[in-house]
Amino acid sequence: MTATSLADHGLVLRKRKTRWYTSNLSPKTVDELTFFGRNEAGFANWWNVTLPKTDYWHAHQVLGRAYAFELLDLLNNPESEFPEHILSYIVGAQLRWQGKDPCGGAVVHGFHEVLSEYLATGTANR
Repeated sequence: MTATSLADHGLVLRKRKTRWYTSNLSPKTVDELTFFGRNEAGFANWWNVTLPKTDYWHAHQVLGRAYAFELLDLLNNPESEFPEHILSYIVGAQLRWQGKDPCGGAVVHGFHEVLSEYLATGTANR
């Protein structure tokens, strides 16, 4: 289909350029993510989070934001390797875990704040 025929069907091509800077310390594999772990048998734990020893909601939320930036660094690192469905694995693990957060899921909330901003705008403010 040509651009003209796509427009005739109500389709419009949207382009969004994003820039994401990573350092040489950015994760290159899921095993380098601080919220990722493995059990004794080597099976993946996609949300292996140690909570702050406080009931201060904002501390939990900021931790979730930091985890999201780690994930975005991994996803945008040209040297990285990760499974195609990484986000679905993480979200599934978060759903099973969420009740453990004494601040009502603030870690997960912070994580998804960053990802939502990135999906909507192509960037996220650290």
